[in-house]
Amino acid sequence: MSERIVIKVGSNTLTNAHNKLDHHFIATLVDQIAELRSLGHEVVLVSSGAIAAGLETLDMDERPSDIPSLQACASIGQVALVEMYGAQFGRRGFPIGQVLLTKNDTEDATAYAHAHDTFERLLALGAIPIVNENDTVAVEEIAFGDNDTLAALVAQLIEADHVVILTDIDGYYESDPALDPEARRIDAVAAITDEMIADAGDAGSRLGSGGMRTKLEAARDLMDSGIVMTLCDGRGANAVTEAVAGTSTGTVFARNLS
Repeated sequence: MSERIVIKVGSNTLTNAHNKLDHHFIATLVDQIAELRSLGHEVVLVSSGAIAAGLETLDMDERPSDIPSLQACASIGQVALVEMYGAQFGRRGFPIGQVLLTKNDTEDATAYAHAHDTFERLLALGAIPIVNENDTVAVEEIAFGDNDTLAALVAQLIEADHVVILTDIDGYYESDPALDPEARRIDAVAAITDEMIADAGDAGSRLGSGGMRTKLEAARDLMDSGIVMTLCDGRGANAVTEAVAGTSTGTVFARNLS
């Protein structure tokens, strides 16, 4: 059965050990999305990486700390990011459409309706919407803060069936595996408690802005909307296609798990 799928990929997963965009990985990600499309699925890609791409384009080693410089990096990097996706999806015969959002676009009823209609038309035209936060204008008061939240909002906006979060960890653990070598991965979660969110960690890298806390909050919102979320290691072989097929080794968040 065909599904409407939102895939979110974070900066840590998109970049290599030198904090540069990993073009080989991105090509494999595009190939997996093309495979999903060949199976009849509709796909929206929520992609971080604009600031990382901007740093690379500007040959800057350190992420700036001031807002104007970060927004300038995002402006420059977003162009590079979309050009790269355009070339990769073009290789597989798919057009792309860029959608940049702020919180205002999901909280204002008129903007929300227009965003919904745009997504529907892009999907009807066979395009792959590439979504990111509009970092060039977003400030603290209107920023999503991370693309886990953005992916959940987009999934609710388009009434998706499944959200796949590609990250640098292979699922949700009962404790932090970086601190506890005996930590056990939980394969399926049917409910998220306040205690789970309180115990979750925040962002752990200089490129990413999210953490396990934002992923659990996104999962809870999605589950409340009847949308399944899979959290998995984005670098795993066939991570996307296996998540959609239900054979992922990550964690599935869904109500009424059998």
